[in-house]
Amino acid sequence: MLEPQTRAALTEQLRPPPGFELAHAVGTTFTLDLASALAVPLSFASHRVAARDDTLGVLDSIRRAADRVDIFAQAGEITMGTRSDLVAFLEPMVHPVAPRRGLFHPKVWFLEYRAREASAFRFLCSSRNLTADRSWDVIVRLDGHPAAPGKLRDAAAINRPLVDLLRSLADRTVHPIPPARRARIDELAARWRGIVWDLPDPMRAVAFHAFGVGAPPELDLHGKRALIISPFLSDEGVGALRTRIRAETHLVSRAESLDRLGSRSFDTRLSAYVLDDAASPPSDESAQGADVPLPRAEPLAGLHAKAVILDRSDGAHVFLGSANATDAGWNANVEVMVEFVGPAPRVGVEATLRALGDLAVPYETTGGKEPDAREEAERALESLVRSLASARFSARLLTDVGYALRVWADETFAAAAVRHEDVVITWHLLTRPDLGSATIGYDESTGVVIDDIPLADITPFLVLTATDSGGNQRRTVVLARLLDDVENRRDAVIARQLTDRAAFIRLLTLLLELSGVSVTDGNSADAAGFFGSTARGGTGAGLFEALVRAVGDDHGGLSDARRIIDYLREHDADAVLPDGFDELWSQVWAAHRLLRGEEE
Repeated sequence: MLEPQTRAALTEQLRPPPGFELAHAVGTTFTLDLASALAVPLSFASHRVAARDDTLGVLDSIRRAADRVDIFAQAGEITMGTRSDLVAFLEPMVHPVAPRRGLFHPKVWFLEYRAREASAFRFLCSSRNLTADRSWDVIVRLDGHPAAPGKLRDAAAINRPLVDLLRSLADRTVHPIPPARRARIDELAARWRGIVWDLPDPMRAVAFHAFGVGAPPELDLHGKRALIISPFLSDEGVGALRTRIRAETHLVSRAESLDRLGSRSFDTRLSAYVLDDAASPPSDESAQGADVPLPRAEPLAGLHAKAVILDRSDGAHVFLGSANATDAGWNANVEVMVEFVGPAPRVGVEATLRALGDLAVPYETTGGKEPDAREEAERALESLVRSLASARFSARLLTDVGYALRVWADETFAAAAVRHEDVVITWHLLTRPDLGSATIGYDESTGVVIDDIPLADITPFLVLTATDSGGNQRRTVVLARLLDDVENRRDAVIARQLTDRAAFIRLLTLLLELSGVSVTDGNSADAAGFFGSTARGGTGAGLFEALVRAVGDDHGGLSDARRIIDYLREHDADAVLPDGFDELWSQVWAAHRLLRGEEE
């Protein structure tokens, strides 16, 4: 079950089944790296992207997924790795969450795929956040289908915790979710009630446990012996998981976490282990469950997996998911754990320890180590940043002279800042680290104005930086509510990616394909061959013919193209638009409007 040789990339697990395409995806994560989030749409359209550095291909994938993907993340835990203009297209997908109690800590995906009238569902539950972290994690993948009428009640009982979590997400966000998105999530929750899951071999039963959603789940944690895998620990959490264990408990964690347990947590029935990264097995390029061979993965380092395995008379009960062995993990945070029941000889404590092999190394400690002052200061700073990020930020786009932003926050920000007057708080635009301020207004009348911003750099993503008196620093990305946005803002971002005519032709191809118009000519990405697609041995219609076929159709491809072309015409289009394109486009667009009955 927990076999380190089995490697599964998240992008592989998100990929639709053969013949299906994504209908809707809802994901949750504690920490979110926006650069990593850009890879999510690629999972649903990877066959259209030849390489990860194909910027326009990535853009196409994001545009296709924009209305079908929602990602919820803990406010104050959003970061940006590699900078990219394309994060502008993540704006409608990302929803910061500010829970009233504890932390928002689940790492799950609700996925619906469709093929004509058929529907397929997938649920992913992992210990992994949506980041570039390379720690050891666990992931559960369950594929499902709509239940038969006679099985609906049983399915609803099993799926109720997941349905409750899904329905609660829109009420937890910092900013209200647009009604259309909220309705789509509610509709997905309604369908989720009636799903029957295909259990992985050799499991014979499954149950879902959502913490921090409604009434606390009633968990049976008794057993003969136990294995707890958790990178973070507390005496209360470990003690609660061991209360009903009759024999030994094996505890796999990080050395620093084991050292900080109180001495009372250690007795003759507790065996402690840490992972030996030097014993990491080589990646298996034919990982189980993968539809295609996976690329050789980078070595993993550090423990991030969470699991509790209990040996009982009826078999092994295996809990996998996001909850650490801490009091907050099982009693305060929003968490999800999946419980399987299977044969102990294959998935029980001993079987799992054998699977870990040389990775699990015995660790001797008596605990009792206290965190030092720097660690305490960093923890306090993290808490402050989450409080600051839970405030509602607003940004109004001003267009009187060029483009400018007026930025302010609500009273939540002011209250948190006042309590920490020794901490310096600054902010800047995610797109422009040089544009920001060391102050922020607490209403629109006192908001800070940033002038002379290129349209492509206008963004509701702001980077907050908090620095305490000891020099400790914590940074996060917040998402402001953008008021008076202009229609062509993202067109400016697209235009900045069009460095030459070939890039423009590539984009036009993608826009037409987005609308269902096939562009089959192998010369279609070549600006020189745009007007003679059958020349030089072309085997199908090129962009010229594709444009003609798109005339009058009820889709957005030509309309999207028109906005971008209009923007290019206003901003030095000569270097991007092919010779003679203007005349052709005018005729195509006029014919399109005529056939649709639109007046000039």
